[in-house]
This record gives sequence, structure tokens and C-alpha cells, in this order.
Amino acid sequence: MIIQPAKQIDQAAILKLEQTIFDDMALEIYEELSVADVQAAWTLAVATSEKSRYHYSRAIVAKNDDNEVVGVLFGYPDTEEKILDNTLQTILADKYSYHRWLFSDSEVFDNEWYLDSIVVTDAARGQGIGKQLIKNAEIRAKQESRETIGLNVDDGNPRAQKLYAALGFESVGKIMIGKHAYTHMQKKL
Repeated sequence: MIIQPAKQIDQAAILKLEQTIFDDMALEIYEELSVADVQAAWTLAVATSEKSRYHYSRAIVAKNDDNEVVGVLFGYPDTEEKILDNTLQTILADKYSYHRWLFSDSEVFDNEWYLDSIVVTDAARGQGIGKQLIKNAEIRAKQESRETIGLNVDDGNPRAQKLYAALGFESVGKIMIGKHAYTHMQKKL
């Protein structure tokens, strides 16, 4: 298993893997647009701007022995959250006449490096890949002069909360993202 910063060649695979999370979130956009349309919009957004939320430059990937992406973690400093979806929103409005914000709720707390998402393929689960991705995210956060890393975990997922607590994360607040309740957890680096 190789854990490394994502490269441009990984972009399509990491967007596809990220769709797993979008499916679980039950985003309102899917009431109006197909998964294929939303994926096409994301693909165009990341090709257009490095400032896009799911651009490969914000990702750390896990690759198996066949060089296939089996896990991805996206993250960024809290100060960047406000600009990350501008390109996507323009594309959704111009190409698909979709004018609502995909992510209207702030997910970050001040002064943290935010772990936006982490997902591992079903076949690769249970191998410690998530932990390795998080450890690499901690290194990246330190390199970006951050002393705290934060994440949100769905209140309906106590197993994940226990995992993050075992890795040193502590609950620091509650937030709503869309219609879901989340616990915000942080770890001092």
C-alpha cells in the first residue's frame, strides 16, 4: 500500500470514490440533476480551477499494488473554505441552471486544517488505510503551519466517532450540514 499526495492522473478515480460520500449525504442536488451530471460538473470544476474543493492537489491517496486508488482524503486550511465551490457553482448555474449552493453550511472551525472527507473502497476496508491517510493529513497540516486538525463525523456513525477518538480527536462542538447532525472533532498537533 502506498500513501501519497494525489496526482493529476488520479483525479477521475478520486472523484468517483468521493461519490460514495455524496450518495450517503443525500444532497438535494440529486433531486434535480443526475449523478452523471453532477460528476461532469465536478470534473469540469477541477479541470478549470485548482481552488476547487475536490481538486487533486487537496487530496492524499492510498494506492494498492496495482496502482489503483483505494482510498482518498481531502483537506484544506479553514481559511480556504469560502472559495472552494465558486467554480463548481458557476458551472452548475451556467450548464445546468442549478442556482442553489451545493454546500451552503460552513463545516470548519477557526484556525484548523479541515479534513473534508475520507473514503476507502469496500474491498480495502479494515486494512488501516483510513488511519494512514489521517496520519499523512496531520503531516500535511503541520507543513501548512496548522496546529489543529478538525473533522466532522455524522452523529449516526458512533463507530467512526470511536475511531477518531482513538486517534486523539476530541469532540468540540455540534453542527448541522444540510439535514444531518454532526459532531465536530479536533486534534492538537
